[in-house]
Amino acid sequence: MTRTATPGDAPRLIGELGAFATALGPTAPASAALLAGLARDIRDGGAVGRTLLGHPERTQPLFGLRALAGLHRLMVDGSAPELAARFRAALRSPGTPPSADGLWSAARDVLLRHPAVIEAALREPVQQHQPQRAAVLQDGLCLLGGGRVRLLELGACAGLGLLPDHYRWYGPAGEWGPASSPVRLPAGPRSRPGAYEIVERAGCDLAPRDPADPVDTAVLRSFLPPEHTEDLTLLEAALEVAAAERPRVDRAPAADWLREELARPVDPDVLTVVWHSLVWHYLPPVERIRVDQVLSGYAENGHRAARIALEPEAWSGPVHLRLTLY
Repeated sequence: MTRTATPGDAPRLIGELGAFATALGPTAPASAALLAGLARDIRDGGAVGRTLLGHPERTQPLFGLRALAGLHRLMVDGSAPELAARFRAALRSPGTPPSADGLWSAARDVLLRHPAVIEAALREPVQQHQPQRAAVLQDGLCLLGGGRVRLLELGACAGLGLLPDHYRWYGPAGEWGPASSPVRLPAGPRSRPGAYEIVERAGCDLAPRDPADPVDTAVLRSFLPPEHTEDLTLLEAALEVAAAERPRVDRAPAADWLREELARPVDPDVLTVVWHSLVWHYLPPVERIRVDQVLSGYAENGHRAARIALEPEAWSGPVHLRLTLY
């Protein structure tokens, strides 16, 4: 199904793709070249650009990144050998800028040759699941004083952000966490061993991913640039932990789910912590207000609650840690 593009769609998508191409340039130049190629194709009225502008999801956040994820998936499954070869060449020569024209020409051919795969990719919400965000969560828990915690995550995806106590941490305070964990992460500046105990954990997401399902894990891998090999290795390790621990992630909207979770009783010494990272801008403004109202109402009834958020002010801006006590 296609819809007629509005006059503002093309400039918005071009600007979004250009901003992300600039941001990715230093660490993922081949991926940045593809995003810049997509932007040019939209500007020039090319076939790929027309497909993006006619897609019913084109107004969704980070829509242009979905096409890049679809290309990544086709490279991984062997359906785009020429494009994959160009990426491998870029990885072998990190100091040499890739041929932007050659990359985009190969990518455009793949996009036009596999319309069904790209159509499916354009319908997948962007889910850049990065276990290293748990370092920020852990800093927040320590700033809140630690202790016993009920951890609830909004936009939990596969649950990787619910498992900081199952990762191995290292930093100025030493090393802690399970020695056998395949996930090793640098601790944040405020983290310390033994500061908190997660006694209950759960999350929600409109499109949760099963960390043990090959299709779901392929989707998650596709949203990381192929050049970010360390991030991809870390993601694999965290998915292994999540597949073993199976944290509960329910398919549900944030505010309704949170209200139901907060109705479950906890011991008086347990602090309820609601946590989210790079998800707030996905929520409609009304949903954000409802989340705050649910938390405020919970606190007004005499319960202890806090919110830890790692979010940017705008999509392309830097992220900030925010703690809110209710």
